[in-house]
Amino acid sequence: MTGSMSSSEFGGILLRWLSESRSGRASALRDGIRSQARAWGLELKEYADWVWMRNAAALGFIDVDSRADRWSVAPPVLTRLPHADGLALLTGARTARISARVEEAAQEWMELITVPHRPEAGEAPLPDTLLFQYEDLRTLQEAAELLGVRYVPCAALQMMELLPQAALGPEAAPPGGSTANTLEKYDLRLQRFVPVETDDEDGLYRWRGADYARLTRVRRNGVFHAVERETGVYLELARHRTGAMRWRPESGKGRAGVGRLFVDRYAPLPALHERAAVLCSGFPPSVGKQTQIRAYDNVPRALAEAIAASLQQNLEIMPRPVAATGGRTK
Repeated sequence: MTGSMSSSEFGGILLRWLSESRSGRASALRDGIRSQARAWGLELKEYADWVWMRNAAALGFIDVDSRADRWSVAPPVLTRLPHADGLALLTGARTARISARVEEAAQEWMELITVPHRPEAGEAPLPDTLLFQYEDLRTLQEAAELLGVRYVPCAALQMMELLPQAALGPEAAPPGGSTANTLEKYDLRLQRFVPVETDDEDGLYRWRGADYARLTRVRRNGVFHAVERETGVYLELARHRTGAMRWRPESGKGRAGVGRLFVDRYAPLPALHERAAVLCSGFPPSVGKQTQIRAYDNVPRALAEAIAASLQQNLEIMPRPVAATGGRTK
């Protein structure tokens, strides 16, 4: 890899390497993303490596277990996008063999739409999004077989039944010893963790463990419980009856049941919830610089409601755009 290569190739070549390697340490992958970015002449902002891994997992390319410090490539899949007028997404591993089959198919019979990722300044480019235009389900199933990938009818909607409910984890030890000096508590008003001296109030805490790994715990009625950071934030939001999700239907004819899911940026979705939302479109969420939100496109209302309910949120339904009434928008 050299700096003369286009940055648009970064995500695709990195995915090829992950696909051929199959698995490894998550911490090593983060280091690898930064080292390869330097080889491309890319200047990454802080946490850009972690953001790349999170988005790649949401897009279905890899699976990441931060607690175990492991990543693994996901199996190659061709799956329909919900309410997307005959569009399917090709995701998962992109080995040399699969890529060659896709290129050959695109030249001979496959209606392939390739959409490059347009990263913000300081972000690492993701792999291109590959969309397959099809006419009927039989064509889609045959295409998957010819490409040597698994056919999944609609991964986003199938995940709706698998979303874990936000709940307290098993009882865990409180902070103690030298680790207490790293104690932080989540401040809902400031929307971030802030240093604190004691853990004598219920809430969401984090601190560095003996191995310097960051531990996140929820305190309820004086008892600490293990929890993932994202789930812990939603448990705090629920405790304070604070909403962080909104959904707005699209304006097109026959599109009232699908729309855009907005999630406050300080309350990122847990991994499986985010994958379900992302696989509705095949694109990572857009991030509003001024509004501080993540927006997910083409999300059916039923899925948005399931995501919200599983995270103890009351989904706010926003008004449909004026164009839906048949009038003209200025």
